[in-house]
Amino acid sequence: MKKPRLSRLEEQKLKKRLARQDHAKLYLILTEGTKTEPYYFEGFKKAVESCHPEILVEIIGVGKATTKLLEFADEFIEEFSVHNAELWLVTDKDDFQADHFNKLVSECLRRDKVKFLGNWWHAAWSNECFELWFVLHFSFYQAAATRTEYYKILKEQFRKHRLGSWKKNDPEIFRIMTCKGNPRLAIHYAKKLHKEKQGQIPSSARPCTTVYALVEELARYLPADLKQRFFG
Repeated sequence: MKKPRLSRLEEQKLKKRLARQDHAKLYLILTEGTKTEPYYFEGFKKAVESCHPEILVEIIGVGKATTKLLEFADEFIEEFSVHNAELWLVTDKDDFQADHFNKLVSECLRRDKVKFLGNWWHAAWSNECFELWFVLHFSFYQAAATRTEYYKILKEQFRKHRLGSWKKNDPEIFRIMTCKGNPRLAIHYAKKLHKEKQGQIPSSARPCTTVYALVEELARYLPADLKQRFFG
């Protein structure tokens, strides 16, 4: 499978960082998107690593979804000798085949139980899309919507809260959501949606997002001033 394009220098830096995994707890986040999700989680990475040298966070914007994302994970683990990592696959339902989407979620659960390839496996999935997680920072939303409709909602919320214009793929999205939105509320609302959809297969659970689980995990290591915005 074709890898995300990395320069020789970028690949060398990545290998050097991953060489620290024997002495640090590694969170490896592989995202379907190549900009929005990486921009968001890069905010966590910078904040966490600034005060926890024993924590290593790596984010790769793969540009592959569902089963292709799983295949990429297998190859990446082998190439970079990843082990004992908390591996998170971040993906959306969008218009991908339901069985492929469901397989990614169920396969992560299966792999996690047996520590497949020597790592812990988790899926942070959203149905319909990752932007639902952003919407929940401002209000509870339980109507099924398309990605375009979520963009419209975010534009309205940004206008309402005087946050400027909503822009997809904004490098400042972590700061905006964490400092101007309400992460604690987003976690609460996401858990509520997830609970309401219990018993449904992921492709039918709409709207729903489990991104909160990854966010809660990373937020434990944030500096106190940021951490309180997630847990109070």
